[in-house]
Amino acid sequence: MLRLFTGIALPVLLRQRLSLLGGGIAGAAWVARENFHLTLSFIGEVDEGAAEDLDMAFDALRAKKFSLRLKGTGSFAEGSHLKSLWVGVEPCAALNVLKDKIDRVLQTSRIPVDKRNYLPHVTLARLKHADEAKIAGFMQGHNLFSTEEFPVEEFTLFESHLTKHGASYAALKEYPLVS
Repeated sequence: MLRLFTGIALPVLLRQRLSLLGGGIAGAAWVARENFHLTLSFIGEVDEGAAEDLDMAFDALRAKKFSLRLKGTGSFAEGSHLKSLWVGVEPCAALNVLKDKIDRVLQTSRIPVDKRNYLPHVTLARLKHADEAKIAGFMQGHNLFSTEEFPVEEFTLFESHLTKHGASYAALKEYPLVS
């Protein structure tokens, strides 16, 4: 079985800049520089046959190239416990169109899609018993974080490997976007 998701790989210099934000919060497991990405759709565990079918469908998908800018910070919580810190994405209609097209491929393949509103972000850290005052200070200190626009010319099918040290991601295939 393969544990898959679609996403956008970030440029090397942008991943380097994001890695400089990490540190200073006990209980925060900072994402490794090589793992920074923007998730489009989580697929979950599928067998190799289903993965091949998805590959063919993603090859046929047509969406336009666009640019993105990362902007602001935020957090996700479960109940009253903060679970992750992230950098947001400036609203982009073309990103939403791409995600919708990928989700339609998944639905056609009978793979359930997340029904929650899509909030594009890049996870910086996973939190476990982290000091909430330090987290609030981090978000306040970085709430004006913004990057230059960067081109998005493809989306990627990633495989996720869970380990005792967290997840690692391997790009399986890139799917070009059109002009």
